[in-house]
Amino acid sequence: MKESFFIGPHGENAAFFADLWNELLQRTLQHRRETFAADGELPIGAPGEPERERLKAGIEEFFAILHKEVPTFSNRYLGHMVSDISIPALVGNISVLFCNPNLASWETARAGTYLETRAINTLAEMIGLDPTSARGHFTSGGTLANFEAFWRARYRMDHWLSMAAWLLEGGHTDKNFFQLAHQGWPEFHTHKADHNIDNHDLKERSYVVQGPWDIARYYRDVLHRDFPQPVILVPGNKHYSWPKSANVFGISEKAIWSIDLDEDGRISIDSLRANIERAKAQERPIMMTVSVAGTTELGTVDPVHKVNELLREYRDREGIHIWHHVDAAYGGYFCTTCRGGPSELDATAVEAFSSLSKVDSITLDPHKLGFVPYACGAFLVRDPRSYSVSHVNAPYLDEQPDVDYPTWSTTLEGSRPATGAGAVWLSSRVLPLDASGHGAILNQCLRSKREFEQKLAEQVENIHIVPASDTNIICFVIARAGEGLSRVNKHCERLVAAFQQSPNFAVTRTSLGLKSYRKLIDAMVTGWGGEADDDHLMVVRMVIMSPYMVDEASNRNLMDGFIAELRALA
Repeated sequence: MKESFFIGPHGENAAFFADLWNELLQRTLQHRRETFAADGELPIGAPGEPERERLKAGIEEFFAILHKEVPTFSNRYLGHMVSDISIPALVGNISVLFCNPNLASWETARAGTYLETRAINTLAEMIGLDPTSARGHFTSGGTLANFEAFWRARYRMDHWLSMAAWLLEGGHTDKNFFQLAHQGWPEFHTHKADHNIDNHDLKERSYVVQGPWDIARYYRDVLHRDFPQPVILVPGNKHYSWPKSANVFGISEKAIWSIDLDEDGRISIDSLRANIERAKAQERPIMMTVSVAGTTELGTVDPVHKVNELLREYRDREGIHIWHHVDAAYGGYFCTTCRGGPSELDATAVEAFSSLSKVDSITLDPHKLGFVPYACGAFLVRDPRSYSVSHVNAPYLDEQPDVDYPTWSTTLEGSRPATGAGAVWLSSRVLPLDASGHGAILNQCLRSKREFEQKLAEQVENIHIVPASDTNIICFVIARAGEGLSRVNKHCERLVAAFQQSPNFAVTRTSLGLKSYRKLIDAMVTGWGGEADDDHLMVVRMVIMSPYMVDEASNRNLMDGFIAELRALA
């Protein structure tokens, strides 16, 4: 009964958690009493009566506000990608919080640094990486983790572009610019050794060091060509962090090239190949290509294995190395369903998740399907070379001994809490990241999602369920025969607004743009005999991720209650 490791929507495990909470407090106090015990106690004293009353009043006001928060701990919450927190994750988070370590330096976070390393290794094993060679760290969330991937891919590309410029300037190569921009580290180091090139030579030709204006002048005056701004290939259903990263890192938003989706809402391999060829023809270096394992809109999983095969084909046939990043912020934890037991995912999704170990970098969000508190994202790479990035020195911080890539100087965030590391480490010890532990909860979510879909299809008139979700998200519209998208979208807006006023259930909505989801939307519209008279399809979105959907009777009551409410509101 994996749900027993949660507090429960009505505090069913209150006694168990209260005992743990008391033990946590006593251990914390004992640790303080025993640390420098010879110093003796200070005459601090308890607050006086006025201070106590002020504290009580503040707490009363605080909880009056807090109790108005959205009850995401309930299995009636079917909105965004958030649910209740597991007890071990909560204990791990709070226990570290009492110590308040700062991962900016191992000097202030020796235990925190240890926990981060062990927790990252555990996540690496979950997605099939070798923890002895994998590297990574915790972030505030998926956006920062994607930024970390962008930063490191840019670091690699800038080195290869600098080498390309040096070789072309001196006439030392017969290769074209695109080939040199994707040369790979072995060829890079061969050129460096053969021509005795030092880092100063490369920095003079680096667009990161010199800046876009000076490097553009260098390319025009010396190489007699325009600077070829690198491009980033992302699926049409990309997360908002990718155009944001282009803005933050000084890359034109026009450099974010959108890859078409197929009829199932997944990245089109044909479109990806066409855009790689387009980049070749324009001699535009490809900084990275991105796949998504669990999209925000529908929960679909891109065929990571097929993207890997395509990129391997270019590498083996043409010596072209392209960075592959997988945004698995939402779906990454579904890897637990594939380890040590049968998964409720379909075979294609299993193959995609099983291919994560072959990509360059990965984003995870433990604060979603990991059931740990916000804010907790994670960034991982396959090997130390891929973790390389610009090294920033801080004279007042001591580098951790025997560490090649100290995270205090090679992370975008400076000060970082160790609470996420503590939560992930302890929760993974209690609920192993395989099909026997954490994966059992997610497999149950997948079964509940399929049952919910079936009931909706059978019992709700004019409902059309979006067929593209590979995971635990249900999206649907209410569309009568012959209705166009514009009318269906108005139905959806009214329906979601009505649910927002309802005290019984929470859902969300999402917009599927016609430009990205054309094939999928055309198939749906054909199904009810309508027409695409709008530029998007608005759908009701439900995320089935409560850890409490294990009891058949309560599940039936929940689903029947939701369907009754949907009928009334629709």
